[in-house]
Amino acid sequence: MPTASQLLGFGGVALGFIGYLPQILHLIGQECSAGISIRAYLIWLAAAILLLIHALVIFDGVFILLQSLGACLDVTVIAFAARYRGRTCPLHH
Repeated sequence: MPTASQLLGFGGVALGFIGYLPQILHLIGQECSAGISIRAYLIWLAAAILLLIHALVIFDGVFILLQSLGACLDVTVIAFAARYRGRTCPLHH
């Protein structure tokens, strides 16, 4: 049974996921890469991987989930931003 602290942590993971959704939905739905720095997402991906390794070593479920999900979301943004590089939607013209 998760502790109250872990439940709060999993809530934070859910909020982090929700925070990525508008970016990813716009990127994929509009095929618009305006304002996305692939370099910044590569740095965030590297940070997520390093933190995931640490979370695995200390076996912290909340941070394992957080960094795994964060890395997957970073890879998603990087892949679609590269695919749609230079494309903008009417909102960003």
